[in-house]
Amino acid sequence: MARPTKTVWTLGDGGSVTCRGPGTPYTRAVEASRPSPDCGHTYRTTPAGRPHRAYAVSATVHWKVTWQGAGQSGTFPDLTTTSNATVRVAESQALNTGG
Repeated sequence: MARPTKTVWTLGDGGSVTCRGPGTPYTRAVEASRPSPDCGHTYRTTPAGRPHRAYAVSATVHWKVTWQGAGQSGTFPDLTTTSNATVRVAESQALNTGG
């Protein structure tokens, strides 16, 4: 049996986030503008000077894997899988003219 124990996100802006388990699954019912209930990140700088105007993001999932067979059982040491993506982040600016 394989079970994710944590996910470490490297977010491309110098930040990282570690989430317990796999994090919260995405559903269409949740508005994209709402923050994650357990594992989120807010970009504070624009990716304008970066290649493709995007952040290089990776997620490394740490797994607990147990096995049994032929009358024996065991646990594999910390196994990981990593995925990479390029994420474009939109920026919104406002100007308050005081009136």
